[in-house]
Amino acid sequence: MTVKRFPASVALIALGFFLLAALACRTAQVVAEAGATPTRTATRTPLRPTFTPAPPTLPPTEPPPPTPVPVTPTRAPTVRPVPTRIPTPAKSPTPPPPPPTPNPDAGWYYRRVFKGCVDAPNTRIEGTVYENGLKKNGVIVRLSDSDQGPPFPGLNDFITGTDPADYKHQCPECQGQYRLSPAEGQRVNGNWWVFVIDASGNPLSKGYFIHTQDGPGCNTATVDFVHP
Repeated sequence: MTVKRFPASVALIALGFFLLAALACRTAQVVAEAGATPTRTATRTPLRPTFTPAPPTLPPTEPPPPTPVPVTPTRAPTVRPVPTRIPTPAKSPTPPPPPPTPNPDAGWYYRRVFKGCVDAPNTRIEGTVYENGLKKNGVIVRLSDSDQGPPFPGLNDFITGTDPADYKHQCPECQGQYRLSPAEGQRVNGNWWVFVIDASGNPLSKGYFIHTQDGPGCNTATVDFVHP
């Protein structure tokens, strides 16, 4: 086999190119290393582990018992007795109202008003006659031993407003008053009716009965006559 040989000049040129390329690479590496700033890396020396002794192991302890909570006593409810209903007695029918008391002076012009009877040394029946609330003079009052009877013997009818000691004279302080004395100065036992009459002797009131005594008791009675 025949080996083809290259001329020496060609080989020298190729070697030159190779050297230039190698030199360029080395120059670039030197420039790069020169421009770079060296960085110092800190190296930390690892610490040796420190041995810490463990605390001694204590035997387990039981927890303290819980503190008892004071119990507030609860007041027992008071049992109220059940009221016993008392049966209501059956109502009896309401009685009808009583009839009105009849007026004994009904129909008479004057009505009688008894004021009382007292112990006194004189046997008298006296009082006052009223007409529409005013004391009335000139009214005739009679005393008899019977109801609506004649005047007692020896005792005249009395005209109100006159002087008891003198029937012919007026008595200003005796307005509307009368006084009939069957036994002046003494006590006598007697039954009397006193009433009002008109000028003709007709009764204008019902007679009021008085019983006087001959000793201490009812000796002087007071009876008024009132219209209306």
